[in-house]
Amino acid sequence: MPDDMLRLIVSKVGASSSIDYCNTMMTCKSLNFGLNDPLIAKTLDITPLVERPNISYGYGKMMESLLASNNLDAHYVKGMCEYFDFDNPVLGLYHLRIASKGARKEAKYLYGVLLMATGMINKGKKILSKLTDAIGLDSVETSWENVQASLSHLTVEMKDVYVDSLISMEPELNCHPPGVNTVCFKCYPAYLMTEFFEMALGLNPASASA
Repeated sequence: MPDDMLRLIVSKVGASSSIDYCNTMMTCKSLNFGLNDPLIAKTLDITPLVERPNISYGYGKMMESLLASNNLDAHYVKGMCEYFDFDNPVLGLYHLRIASKGARKEAKYLYGVLLMATGMINKGKKILSKLTDAIGLDSVETSWENVQASLSHLTVEMKDVYVDSLISMEPELNCHPPGVNTVCFKCYPAYLMTEFFEMALGLNPASASA
């Protein structure tokens, strides 16, 4: 079989499962399609690192290869680690912006919420509105649950800018009729921001130990 065809097959295996990719490379030692190959690195599935971003610290060289090949999930993992664990919001948002261009809904969600949380409210609202229109409210909530699960393995601290942003986003008292249990489209972004705010309080080490 031609190398180009083998390379394509191996890349599809890696895009489906990093474990299957590793097993394939170990079983077929004649294959020479490592992570230095841009196609392999760009499409490699790294779901375990997405679910637990801190694991990526033990795979520095692999992450470098994936980022160099523009693996969007690698940008998502890198963005979370930089923003939260290393308190580098500029670099973190840079990687999350790149990741948000891909198919992973969680990357779009987190990038939009962090933009709102750091004062870029209208830009964040626009991203989250597009996401909600595309996948629906239930899927947005599922994405948020997945984001929380990933962030539970990182250091999430409350910041003053989050408080300022939340206050500035508070809806009018009569935004929608009393007794309505669901938020309206006007206060939905504030609802998402409140969820993030409460998560930050809950995962903040200082708050937990108080």
